[in-house]
This record gives sequence, C-alpha cells and structure tokens, in this order.
Amino acid sequence: SRAPWACSQRRHSRACQHACQSSYVSPRAHTMQRAFSARPFRASRAAVEELRALQPLWNSLYDRVGRDHRFLRHALAESARHCEWEARQLAVHAHVHERASEKPQLLLPNSVYLPAEGGSWVHTVGNVQAGEPYQLQLVHSLQSEEHAEVCGGPLDAVCDAISTAARLVHPRRPTVAVLSKPAHKLALRTRADVRGVGAKLQRDHGVAEVLYVSMADLAAARVDAAGELRLGGTSLSLIYSRFDFSHPSGAFHEEVGGGGGGGGEAWGEWPAVEAIERSRAVMSSPLGCRLAHRRLVLHALRRPGGLEAFLERDEAARLRAVLPEQWHLGETRELEEASALLDAEPDGYVAKNMLRPRTGSNATQDRHATGGGIVAGGDALRALLADEVRRRWYVVYRRVRPATHEARVHTHTGETLDLVGPAVGVSEAATFGVFLSESGGGAVLRNETAGVGARTRTADPQHLFAAELGYGALSCVQAAG
Repeated sequence: SRAPWACSQRRHSRACQHACQSSYVSPRAHTMQRAFSARPFRASRAAVEELRALQPLWNSLYDRVGRDHRFLRHALAESARHCEWEARQLAVHAHVHERASEKPQLLLPNSVYLPAEGGSWVHTVGNVQAGEPYQLQLVHSLQSEEHAEVCGGPLDAVCDAISTAARLVHPRRPTVAVLSKPAHKLALRTRADVRGVGAKLQRDHGVAEVLYVSMADLAAARVDAAGELRLGGTSLSLIYSRFDFSHPSGAFHEEVGGGGGGGGEAWGEWPAVEAIERSRAVMSSPLGCRLAHRRLVLHALRRPGGLEAFLERDEAARLRAVLPEQWHLGETRELEEASALLDAEPDGYVAKNMLRPRTGSNATQDRHATGGGIVAGGDALRALLADEVRRRWYVVYRRVRPATHEARVHTHTGETLDLVGPAVGVSEAATFGVFLSESGGGAVLRNETAGVGARTRTADPQHLFAAELGYGALSCVQAAG
C-alpha cells in the first residue's frame, strides 16, 4: 500500500492524454508509450556544450578500439578465461574484425552523465544503441513549444546516417532491417520507437524498404558469393540494431552441453552474428563496437596510457576528467584497495556487473532479473566482497552524490507523479553520437554529436516510484544561462 503522502503526489494528467491514448502501435501514430517529464531538464549552456564536445571523442574511441583485436583480447582476457560466452565473443571477433576494413562502419553510441553536487559531471555508462530517438522527438515537440533553448534529440541525424550508410552498399534501392526482440517480448515503448524510426526512414529519407526482424528471422539469412546478406529474396543493405547482444546472464558460464548452463537460446545467435559481420551489409553496432563498450574494456582504457593509445593526449585527458574511479574485484590488488575503501566509507561506493547482462522484457526493460542491478549499501557490498565467485563479475565505483531537483513526470497511463520531498528527482543527461566511415580505418564521413536528451527518476532507488520509472522518464535538456 502507498503512503498517504505518495497518493497526494499521483494524479491523472489531461495534458498527456494525447500522448498516451493508444496501445496500438501504428508506424504513423504519434503516441507516447513511456513516462516523460513535463519540463526539460535544465543544465548550464557551458556544461551542455562541453558534453556535446566529448561525444565525437567517444565515437572515435569506440571505432578504433573495436578494430583493435589485440587490445580487446588483452582487456577481456580475465573474463574469457572463466566464461565460454566471453571467449566466444573474442573468437568470433578474431575471425571477422579484418572485414571491417572492407565495408562502411556505422556507430550510433550514446554517453550518459550524472551531474554531481558541486557542478561536475560523471560519465556513468556508454551505450551501443542510440536510445529512443523517436520517443525523444515526441517529447521535444512538446517541450520546445513551451520552453526556450531546448536541445534537439538524435532522430534526424540517426535516420540520415542510416540512409546514407545503406546507400553506400546499395545506391539504387537501399533496404534496412530493424533488428529487435520478437514482438511478444518487446516492451510497447520500444515497439513504438522502432516503428517510428522505420516510418521516418521511408517517409523522409528515401529508404526503399524497411523490414522488422528478430534474431530468429536473421538465422535464415545467408551470405552469397558476392557477399550479399540475403533474407529470402531480399538483399539487406543495413541492419539497424535495437537488439541487446549483451551477456545473457550476470554470471560466468559455459555453453549449454559443454559442462555448464546458462545462456539458453542466445547461443544460437552466433552463426547469424558471424554471417552479418562477414557480409557486405552494414551493422549499426558491429561486434567490435559492442566489445569496445564493455566495462572491463573501459577499465583497461582508464589505466595509464590506455586512452592515449587511441586518442591525442589532450583528448584523452578530457575523457579521463569525466570517468569515475573504479576497481575490478577480480584483480587481487584492486580487491584489496576496494575492501579498505569500503571499510572506511561503506556508503561511498557502488558495484556494477562488468558483464552488464541483457535487458529484460518487462515494461521498463531493466536488468534486475538477469543480475544486472547496481549493488549499493554497506551490507550488500560487504556480502559481495565476501563471495569469492560472484565478486569476480563486478567493478566498484566511487558513488556519485547527484544534484537533485523537483520534477513532474507523466506516465504512459496518463498519471502524473510529482518528484518532491522524499521522492525528489535526479536526472542524467545523454549525448548521442553518429560515426560513419567509408570503411574501417578509411575516410570518416561523419563524426558528430547527433543530439542531447535526459532521463529523470527518483534519487532514492528504493522509493515506490522508482520501479515504475525504471531507468527514468524521458526528457529533453534545456541549455540555460
């Protein structure tokens, strides 16, 4: 049951009924299928410009690291020794990474930052996919009408990059396959978003055909003698991936039938993954890019000389300035350091699963069921450090004390949640990137920040609104002052 004060903060909103009235997902339906903020998240203009300026550096970093098999093999060696899934990823990358130099490369990453007390910003996560560009555009349409200086999202730039990359493969009749979970496993918000992107590709960017496929569908695709990726009678130009290729669980495991368990049907994805990488078709998040986003890879890059191996010294310094301190519990020295730090300040740290397992299929698509939740609090962290098996999967980070603010959030059911008092809100800002090259290591056609967005949630992860909002209500960013 809800506390009395909580009930007073929850009301039905007529203002958002137009964005929440339909559960039917039409490619042309301008419907909002997730929680969003009534007002844009305010950040200083200087901060927004600095975060925007960092995104092309992240784009370049992911491109270069993703094509460097030796570095990836070194960074992921520990996890590959203990987990067959990790070893399989590296083995497939070894087979296909040189193919990147022979076809266009398209990356659509985004970088998430948390504003800390005192005005600094901390990079909390890098994501392979470009968020929810269609849904964010709907929020921008509302917020930009009511507020000034609202930053745009990535939808136009993402669709333009996708269509351009597809034409590099098939200039006359580009065909894009939008890859996601099967419809029955896909959250309604994601269904609406991928259909919105697909409709825009056809309507505004001249893409001849857009297919909506799952990995089960792509299992039937074949690479012909000319390198074409053919699905039935159709040659695919580009796969726009909205599928989570992450580790299938939050623990090391072996292949089913190979002495262990876990992973289930995910093991059957590998032939299709390898076929896509070997073909002429462009993948919006190729395997190398996905590996470059791994927490253990970023941990290796943060070490002295890591970033500098791929970026100019001043560029590396700018990324180091936003990266949090971190300790991998699978390494003896760092485990000892983290233990001493936790003894001195039990609530000053959090731990995240370095495998970053796949998102769930629930409404908020969180990672709790797969073991991807954040471990926080002295008791929980001490239990983690005492578990000799489980701790190997985790990286400890210094806890960010976020700047809080009041907010009003509309849910997809038409209710309003006021984030005030015990439910006070906190927002993360995200920059969205576009990187397109003629080939891996070839001429760079685009390397830019495609847009900016935000997510707002309760500062207290245990608050009753937290589960409803999941990763947060979608919002735009207002560059003020």
